Amino acid sequence: MAALHAKVPPAPRLLSSPPTHGPPSGRPNAASPGSTAAAKSRAQPPDVVLDCKRLDRLMKSGRLADALDLFDRMPRKTVVAWTSAISGCTRNGRPDKAVAMFAGMLESGVAPNDFACNAALAACVGTGELALGEQVHSLAVRAGFAGDAWIGSCLIELYSKCGSLLAAKDVFRQMESPDVVGYTSLVSALCRNGEFEQAVEVLGQMMMQGLQPNEHTMTSMLAACPRVLGEQIHGYMLKTMGLQSVYASSALIDFYSRNYDFDLAKTVFENLDCKNVVSWCSMMQLYIRDGRLEDAFRVFIGMISEGVDPNEFAFSIALGACESISLGRQLHCSAIKRNLLTDIRVSNDLLSMYGRNGLVEELEAVLDSIENPDFVSWTAALSANFQNGFSEKAVRLLSKMHSEGFTLNDYAFSSGLSSCADLALLDQGRQFHCLALKLGCDSKICTGNALINMYSKCGQIESARLAFNVMHYHDVTSWNSLIHGFAHHGDANLALEAFTEMCASGGKPDESTFLGVLVGCNHAGLIKEGEMFFRLMIDQCGITPTRSHYACMIDMLGRNGRFVEALHMIEKMPLEPDALMWKTLLASCKLHGNLEIGKLAAEKLMELSERDSATYVLMSNIYAMHEEWQDAGRVRRRMDEMGVKKDAGWSWIEVKNEAHAFIARDTTHPDSASIYQILGELVDVMQDTDDVHMQI
Repeated sequence: MAALHAKVPPAPRLLSSPPTHGPPSGRPNAASPGSTAAAKSRAQPPDVVLDCKRLDRLMKSGRLADALDLFDRMPRKTVVAWTSAISGCTRNGRPDKAVAMFAGMLESGVAPNDFACNAALAACVGTGELALGEQVHSLAVRAGFAGDAWIGSCLIELYSKCGSLLAAKDVFRQMESPDVVGYTSLVSALCRNGEFEQAVEVLGQMMMQGLQPNEHTMTSMLAACPRVLGEQIHGYMLKTMGLQSVYASSALIDFYSRNYDFDLAKTVFENLDCKNVVSWCSMMQLYIRDGRLEDAFRVFIGMISEGVDPNEFAFSIALGACESISLGRQLHCSAIKRNLLTDIRVSNDLLSMYGRNGLVEELEAVLDSIENPDFVSWTAALSANFQNGFSEKAVRLLSKMHSEGFTLNDYAFSSGLSSCADLALLDQGRQFHCLALKLGCDSKICTGNALINMYSKCGQIESARLAFNVMHYHDVTSWNSLIHGFAHHGDANLALEAFTEMCASGGKPDESTFLGVLVGCNHAGLIKEGEMFFRLMIDQCGITPTRSHYACMIDMLGRNGRFVEALHMIEKMPLEPDALMWKTLLASCKLHGNLEIGKLAAEKLMELSERDSATYVLMSNIYAMHEEWQDAGRVRRRMDEMGVKKDAGWSWIEVKNEAHAFIARDTTHPDSASIYQILGELVDVMQDTDDVHMQI
């Protein structure tokens, strides 16, 4: 893997000035002699009109690639064609392409009208590029569109979504005669930024102007308002509008589900005479928010039974609620039949669904089929590979994601660095660390925790401590990663110091924290301290010990020859002892040569797992320690009869960013001949060195 270098995002592209053009549509000049003839001379040829209609239909049907191909082949591109292409790209999830096309339209000499400016502003909203939106605003002002209600509404949305609420208010004040749409845009902008009191004031001003708020005005407030205000809006809507509007009812369902009043949300849904796909989707999201995934999926099935055709949003929600791989595959097939895989949200949810179920091959097939994977696509594939144990693939995906020009975030770095930790790829992990430093992610929670874990597992405990120190905030995972790192490096004192620091800083230790402390005490032979922390965990913190805690305590007691206490703990613990506990005790018996308890542990292990090679090897070694060769041979013969073979221990080394795995006497490596040649030369050098030492 090549070393990574941070990519600096390109500066916003400056838009050229539009060509001179007449007044905006909808505002014609007074008729003049010959104006009708001039209009006829400017009429578009039939083929241009037909191409524009075809382009619009392709965009609306989601066939973006076909639409762009048609657009490229159009001999004459009018402002209508450009506007259809720009708005179509935004509608199909490519606002970045739409912004580039608007710039291309200006460079080609085509003058934008008010519809083109609207489409460009919508694209800027999609990309969140405030600087480009401001340039489009300037073009609209120079073209005479600044007072247009639709342009004003788009500008208000742009500025409010980009965090510039003052600019949104200024745009509203400059509108010549704001209509319901203009007021609704400002109310929505204020609610989006948490200014609910001002939103209510604007609503009052609107009604004083003789404009009655419509369902869009009220639902824009429901999208983010507090509970009390939402209930008042509900009452107003009942009095003035009724509640048979699917749009308004869906907003109310979403409002009540966000406030965890599921009964009221369900009542609103059931009172609807005519339910469309939006209302069904709102109910599905309600159940998902309540953690009732099966009920959410039943709503999806009920929607289809009622004859409502699910759209891409419905499929996206259903895939998120799907916990069965068989149902997930059926949804996949249904989405293919309905031609919904062109929607990136459906494809991304398919990636997540296959990842949750551990089907990485199917996930890769879906990823390869996506024409333009977005950031979510790459992150879903990256996370799925890491969580399912395909760490090498996860590392490659992160590198490829970066090379494709995506700016990596906290979560992407977390999966990539955790994969490096699993493979002990220190050099690759350092490269990712450098990239995280350049992008400012190294001090964030997920990346910082992954760095601590990666350096700890790669034997660089000092670097792990430095990664911990640069973090602005530490959660329980941060402390746990550091404590486990110290514990596994045998430095129990530093692990206990970190535990004390954690408690002093207000951190609340969990079961993983105590497991790290117990592991540290075990490695350092601190029996009294280990027993004290075990009691502290139960008595003061109220944490119920897991099998891992008990196994650690049994190992601690067994290593110190306290077999009676270890057996007593196994007998008295509330959990059924598993193979790990008996294997831990058997290993301690081998360490101290305790044949009697070793036999008991081996018998228990045989009952739980007859095909565990470690049981046979440990028991055979215990017999051999006591020179009971006949019994040792009997254990080995039984191992052969059962067909149990000891798994070979794998090792690996990283050379030039590539991991090379091998076992003892391995000859599968393509360079094994030269490797063994060098090994032979090293053995000769070592033998010569031994001869020299003997002569001295």
